[in-house]
Amino acid sequence: MSRPPASTTMPYTVREVSDVAPSGWDGWLRNSPGGGHVLQSYAWGEFKRRYGWGPLRLVLERGGEVAGAGQFLAYNTMPVPGFLMYCSKGPWLPWEDEEAVRAFFSGVADVAGEAGAHTLKIEPEVPGRSVDVKALLEEIGFHEARYALNFDTTVTVDLSPPEEELLAKMRKSTRYGVRKAAREGVEVVEPETFEGAWETFYGWMEGTAERKSGFTIRRPRKYLQDMMRAMRDAGQGHLFLAVHEETPLAGVFVFTFGEKYWFMHGASSTEKRSYNPNHLLQWEVMRWARQRGIRYYDMVGIPKSEDRNEDDPYYGVYRFKIGFGGEVTDFLGCLDLPIKNARAEAWYRFEPAYYRLYYKLKGNVFY
Repeated sequence: MSRPPASTTMPYTVREVSDVAPSGWDGWLRNSPGGGHVLQSYAWGEFKRRYGWGPLRLVLERGGEVAGAGQFLAYNTMPVPGFLMYCSKGPWLPWEDEEAVRAFFSGVADVAGEAGAHTLKIEPEVPGRSVDVKALLEEIGFHEARYALNFDTTVTVDLSPPEEELLAKMRKSTRYGVRKAAREGVEVVEPETFEGAWETFYGWMEGTAERKSGFTIRRPRKYLQDMMRAMRDAGQGHLFLAVHEETPLAGVFVFTFGEKYWFMHGASSTEKRSYNPNHLLQWEVMRWARQRGIRYYDMVGIPKSEDRNEDDPYYGVYRFKIGFGGEVTDFLGCLDLPIKNARAEAWYRFEPAYYRLYYKLKGNVFY
């Protein structure tokens, strides 16, 4: 891990920029190392504000240039006094630069303390094999969080190669499914009107949850509808349907940001399943993304290697996603940093009960 001599370089500083324009924040985030994540975008922060999470946006700078960024969502955790600050799928920093990492979290801790926060929670998209980064974060004071809030393991498809090469990298059965759906006349469309397509899509989600053991819809209908509409209005959410002879068969909702897009929700009808509409749906969205300069497809959640067996309810999801030729990546996962030790400890003990009560009262996942 590199650390430039302090005497020959300007120091890193942290600045709060919560009042910046959406384009300004998203530009800084896109230009940060790694290109950022949609759950760090301005639109996502404003959506979460509706549900009680206040966005706090911070940039790491050196010599007037932005070197990294992190959007923290603050939530009042009463009856435990103070706030939790959650950096969902972030921050985005030059992780190989120890000085930068230490400076960022030192600055964030100062801002958090002044804001009354007792705990920082982060989800850096740093590969789990990055032992130097993990050791550095532990030195700073981070420890493994009680819960993994987003999947720690994903499949990422590099969309840079030509289409023929992308198809060749797929598993034979996946490639066959793509071509069969095309032969059967399945088409993929992005509906012009959201509401009708959303109703169909959500109906499929409910049906999937009823049919498959281990699958649940953990968010209320209104939350999902608000989320998809908000991100769609921001130009960062897209709902695609696979259609055969004007009959919708399957759908996928994706997020886009910078050079990446993410598989967020998928669902399908029980009709004409033998046509393999989901295979063509994924392939056509990949082609759509390539045409817009998107280079990476993050297929999001799959089970960790130790859970990857046929007893896991998501094993079928893993088999489907891995068929598209992507690479499996394990991230460091969710980490906590206590800012005010007594209150942070109280929150850590109270957290499970708080989650249960929140879900009971609001029918929604806390984070």
